Amino acid sequence: MLVIGIVGFLFVLCGIILYSRIKVVSSITLNQEKQTIRITCYFYRIRLLERSIDLTEETDQTLSFQETSSLLHKASRDFVQKIKDFHQAATLILERLQVHEIAWKTDVGTGQAHTTGMAAGGIWSTKGAVLGVLSAKSHLHCKPSIVVTPLYNQKWIGSTFDCMISIRAGQAIYALLKIIRIFSVKREAII
Repeated sequence: MLVIGIVGFLFVLCGIILYSRIKVVSSITLNQEKQTIRITCYFYRIRLLERSIDLTEETDQTLSFQETSSLLHKASRDFVQKIKDFHQAATLILERLQVHEIAWKTDVGTGQAHTTGMAAGGIWSTKGAVLGVLSAKSHLHCKPSIVVTPLYNQKWIGSTFDCMISIRAGQAIYALLKIIRIFSVKREAII
């Protein structure tokens, strides 16, 4: 009788954990001075993970035109297949996401008014396309805050992206297993 009670308790506990939401708060800052990503994960309002990643690289090496073109050729060789694979994986994850907050602010300036205006328009259209895909593929529960600030007499580019998403633990596990299965089948087919 005790064993049945323990098994039943563990079964209920696993069910509660699988139906629980994991909330992820992220902030990405990219500008000419710093590039950082800050990620915080919560489970029942308990902070499980808080990580800050500095993406700033100190590089002074310059590549010749020949080296640059060969690097681009290598990177673009399987580009279409990588985009298809990424689309499948992103769709599997995005279908299960709940977006609770999203704010995206960009400051751009080229030093000249006419090119700054064109750059700001291009950034607006890119942000609109990205948020359109996000709202079509996931569950958007908020009104996105999108800001593009043109800096007409400065040379500057900087962007800050803040979002809060949640996903059920069971759905995250299911999506991860499905992605692993898809990519392992494709690797076996290639080999």
